Amino acid sequence: MIFSFKLTSITINTHKEEHLHIQITEQIKLAPLVESDAADILRVVNLSQVSLGQFLPWVEGVNNIESAKKYILDRVNSGLNGSRWFKIYYKDNLSGVFAVKSICPELDIAELGYWLSSDAQGNGIISQVITRVPSILKNTSAKVIEFRCLAQNAASIKIALKSGASLVGTIPNFVSIGNTRQQLNIYQVAL
Repeated sequence: MIFSFKLTSITINTHKEEHLHIQITEQIKLAPLVESDAADILRVVNLSQVSLGQFLPWVEGVNNIESAKKYILDRVNSGLNGSRWFKIYYKDNLSGVFAVKSICPELDIAELGYWLSSDAQGNGIISQVITRVPSILKNTSAKVIEFRCLAQNAASIKIALKSGASLVGTIPNFVSIGNTRQQLNIYQVAL
């Protein structure tokens, strides 16, 4: 049996709950990230190694099918409150990952995470997905969305600011990428 219904301009089509798809635009769709996506994730990470590796420390560790499966399973089975992981399709190609990484039950803050393949970057994909986040979070306790961006990641910071988020805090010396420790900026915006 197929169900189709509309939630604040997001069309959701599902055969079973695990096959939930969220149509963002005609060319952008989200679908649940699953272990069987490992080969596609590995391919996209390999093709985008340079651009992703600048800001995402996990990239160099995703270098074979087993590590790609581990990347997926560590995320979808994180056990974090409200965690939801999606693969991003752009023009019918798997082009990245979008997540509600967690929702803090005490503060009602939903932390978002995402990355895109190099060939999909620059098309406004993440900004368009973020405009639909209030609907994605509709039946949760979330009242605020949070972006955590390395201080040198101008593209992610631009996305956070474009969404209306403001800088609310920093974590100095957060991560070392290429022998450079970077500050992590925390941006938030009310839903």
